[in-house]
Amino acid sequence: MGYRRLRLAEGFVEYVVDGPEDARDLLVFHVGTPSAAVRWAGLIRAATAAGIRVASYSRGGYGTSTRREGRTVADEAAITAALADRLGYARFLVLGWSGGGPVALACAALLGDRVRACMTLAGTAPRTESGAAWQTFHSPEQHKEWEDVAKGDMATLLPDFEQAVGFFGRITIHKLKAIGGPLDERGRAYDVEANVDRDLVRSMRRAVSHGYAGFLDDNLAQVRDWGFRVADIRVPVVVRQGALDRLVSIEQGRWLAATIPGSRGVFLDDAGHGSIALPWTDVVGELQDAAR
Repeated sequence: MGYRRLRLAEGFVEYVVDGPEDARDLLVFHVGTPSAAVRWAGLIRAATAAGIRVASYSRGGYGTSTRREGRTVADEAAITAALADRLGYARFLVLGWSGGGPVALACAALLGDRVRACMTLAGTAPRTESGAAWQTFHSPEQHKEWEDVAKGDMATLLPDFEQAVGFFGRITIHKLKAIGGPLDERGRAYDVEANVDRDLVRSMRRAVSHGYAGFLDDNLAQVRDWGFRVADIRVPVVVRQGALDRLVSIEQGRWLAATIPGSRGVFLDDAGHGSIALPWTDVVGELQDAAR
């Protein structure tokens, strides 16, 4: 894989880009938590067939990207814009899966009409903006975990994140299925050609290859104020969420679709946290329809 570096004011982010250099459109794919930039074969095939180039970068602390301690969700919008500039696109599409959903929404909120359309796949809702509804989105165990992160007590948090590095650093497809994604065995038919499991395993392993920093900083950014309000978004947004998702409840997607003006909710009864991305041709097509 040919990783490239995008220089920032401090440090850099690693990124990958695939598809024809003369493609008329660019799709910036924001990966989940914990995940780093890798080549997503199924997405690239679907996008290339639609005349779209695909780029993805590893957020601070993931892969070889420089850690940016204290980063916010909103900070990623400027990096996304800089990457699009590097690749020669004034306007582009954004897609965010799971923990990448907030980043895609940041681009939609903060980059104006540079974003032609935005989609979230199993994306999370903002804790501060959703207010009292936040607690209803999670099981009691999940709610406690998020509240512990929000307190920011590093002495309490770090052992758990250090342990997580050991798990995700040795993640396998079998272990991935055991935690509920991306292949939800009760969910929609698995597209073998997409190799989603394989790609996600590589993405997670790379994410923690230099430690827990990116994973920790992602969680801190997501549980704190995002730096913008999703209610202020004025570009086309598609919220795609599955009823079988055991990691991010469909209620979060319903809240996003109800709160983001003019957004379109795609709620699938037979999809879970990973199968919500399948088939990739539907994801790309829905983004293109939104951009029109």
